[in-house]
Amino acid sequence: MQQNLARDVDMRRSDNFKNSYENKFEKQDKKTSGNASGNPRGAGRKRRLSPEQLEQIRQAYAEGRTITELAKEYGISRQTLSGYLNESREVENVIKSASKWKKLNREFPSEHLEKYSMRMDYMCREELCTVILISFRDQEILIRNHTMDVIHRAFGIKEKPDWKDFEEFLEDRCFPRTRFQLQMILSDLGLDFYDPLAIIEKTQGKMAEDLQWIRIWYFRAGLNEDTLVE
Repeated sequence: MQQNLARDVDMRRSDNFKNSYENKFEKQDKKTSGNASGNPRGAGRKRRLSPEQLEQIRQAYAEGRTITELAKEYGISRQTLSGYLNESREVENVIKSASKWKKLNREFPSEHLEKYSMRMDYMCREELCTVILISFRDQEILIRNHTMDVIHRAFGIKEKPDWKDFEEFLEDRCFPRTRFQLQMILSDLGLDFYDPLAIIEKTQGKMAEDLQWIRIWYFRAGLNEDTLVE
C-alpha cells in the first residue's frame, strides 16, 4: 500500500511538472515572446518554433551564424535555441534506431523512452556511476545509480532529483560564470554565451580536481526508422 501511495504521489508530481512547461526552456521564452508582443508580463501562449523554422535555424547555425543572432531573429531566448540545437546535434554517439535506444536504456524497462532525447553517463575513470535520462521538452530526468559510493554519484544521496537539481549538476561540472577572461574561454570553445550543457558537450564535464567525466548519448529517431511502439 505504501509503495502504491508513493507511486501515485510521484505520478501527480510528474503531471504537475509537465503541465508547467510546453517545451525545453520555454519558461524563459514566455518572457521573451511577451515583451516582443507588447505584453510586459509575458502573458499568453508560449512561443513555439515550427519544424521548418528549426530546419532553417540548424542550417544557418551550421553555416556559421551565432546563437545570439538567431535567437534575436526568431524572437526566442538564447537558452531555448541552444536547447533545440543540442537535441539535434550531429555528433558522435547519436542513436537513430529506437530499438538500439531501448537496448541502451534497458535499465528503464517500464519508461516511455521516446520522451528522452539525451542520456548522460556520469563516469569515474571507466566506471559507470550514474545514468541520467533527459527530456528537455518536459524538463524531466530519470536516474539509475550504479555505485554505492554517494560521493561518486551525480546527485549524491538524492534518489529522485528534479530539473533544478539537474541544472545545478550541469553547472557544477563547468568552470564558474565568474571565471577570469570568461569570454575568451567561451570563444575558444566555440560558444558565444555561458551554457553549461554546451560547455559539457565540449569538455565532457571534466574538472581538474577529480576523475569524473560525462559521456553523452543522443537519441534522434529518423522518419524511416523503427519506433518505440511495440
